[in-house]
Amino acid sequence: MACHCEASVFSRSTHRPEQGLARQASEARTSTTALAADRAATADKQPAIAAGRRAEQRLTLALRSKLADAVSNRLLLPAWFATVLGPAPPARDTERWLECATRVLLYRLTYRVTDQVLALGPSPDPEDKHRHEWWEELRTALRPW
Repeated sequence: MACHCEASVFSRSTHRPEQGLARQASEARTSTTALAADRAATADKQPAIAAGRRAEQRLTLALRSKLADAVSNRLLLPAWFATVLGPAPPARDTERWLECATRVLLYRLTYRVTDQVLALGPSPDPEDKHRHEWWEELRTALRPW
């Protein structure tokens, strides 16, 4: 009788993983098809996307350089900046502070935030998914400062 129970347990344990694998394989095929369709739909846009990424990198480097110059020259930073990041970089985690400050500047330029008190401006509409996600990411990144 012990053999019958073991066989029953064994057959159940192998049957369920097979179902899971079949379901995952089906989902993987669906995802692969969706990715291929996306690549085909955006193929003609790739040069513009690449140019946009390069422009963002250049702008980020320029902002970082301007900010580093302002800090090294002990220039007075705007109130919205000092409120969330302080008047100067901290002695520890200076690189992380500079990265966060640069991303805040890039966000403000990208979305034309002009608020003189709130670094990121008001919370954006959740319908604008990319902006809202970036706003949330920066809000979280600003907490330690």
